[in-house]
Parts: sequence; structure tokens; C-alpha cells
Amino acid sequence: MSDKQQKLNVKKRLMFNKEEDYYFITYNVLVFLNTLGCTSEKKKFTDYTKLAYIIPFVSNNGLLDIVVKYNLLQRQPSKEETEILRDTYIKSRLRLKLLTSIFFALEHNQIIGLKKNDRRSCIDIWINKDKIPKMFLHASIFKIEKENSLRIKNEIQYLTSLSVKKLLESLYTSKGVRVWEV
Repeated sequence: MSDKQQKLNVKKRLMFNKEEDYYFITYNVLVFLNTLGCTSEKKKFTDYTKLAYIIPFVSNNGLLDIVVKYNLLQRQPSKEETEILRDTYIKSRLRLKLLTSIFFALEHNQIIGLKKNDRRSCIDIWINKDKIPKMFLHASIFKIEKENSLRIKNEIQYLTSLSVKKLLESLYTSKGVRVWEV
């Protein structure tokens, strides 16, 4: 990571409380969905609750490095790394209600689309690119988030249509973190 990108990352940490900041969560979701191409009902992201678990990895290289490293090595992370992942999982679970309220506000403003998926008993999501300024989606300030989004996409196959259970298996359970049944 370049010196300029590191300074930008520090600036973002000072600007946002990553755990509960509506803007931080919103821009990470929008950048992630745009990077994955979830820009219409036909190209939707199945089950918006998965985003609660994914967003910490979009915004944090260290977390993503743990997952990538141990997927490659096909072994369990150290106790410290497992604890970091466990803490991330718990905070993600707690963030679900906040995420839901953000999504309903974004849908009300037509920035995203939400649709009930009767077959999977979930709600699917996509962004409405025409309602978001092009400058926002292509801003260099989101370079890290875009790169991490692509890394996650490459690391987890079928990410847009994967079930929550399979996502949790890939990110947490296979790394020694116990999760609550979904």
C-alpha cells in the first residue's frame, strides 16, 4: 500500500466510527455493490443480510488478509487471529438492525432497490446507479474498498447468490469461529 493510501486510510479512520457510522456503512455498501456489478434487479445481490458480514472485510485489509491467507494454507488461524474474526462476527451480527434501517432509508430515497425473494425467504438488494453521482462511485478515495471488494469476490465463489450459511462457513466457521445458526 502506498504512503498516500495509508494516509487516506488513517484519515477515514478519523472521519468515521466504523462500528456504527451510517455514512461509513453506506459508502462501503454502495462501493461494494457497484464493484460487484449489482446494479439492477436482474443483477441483484441475494440476501442483504450477508452485507453485514462482508462490510468489515471491505474496509479492513487485515481482516481480509487473514481469510485469504488461511484459505490458501488450508489450516486454522492462530488464536489471536481467530479472536479477531470472532469479534468481527459478533459486531457484524449486532450491526444487522442498523444495516436494515440504513437500507430502508436508501430505498426510500431510491438509491438502492430491495425486493423480497420468496424462494430464498430473504430480501435482495441492488444499487440504482443513475441515482448516485458518477463522481462518487469512481472517486479515488474508495480505491482500497474497491480493491478489497474484488479480492472478496475472487476469494468467495458465487458471492452474490451464496446463502448466508455458506458465507459464514467461508469467512468464519472454517477459521474456527463458532457462529449462531442462521
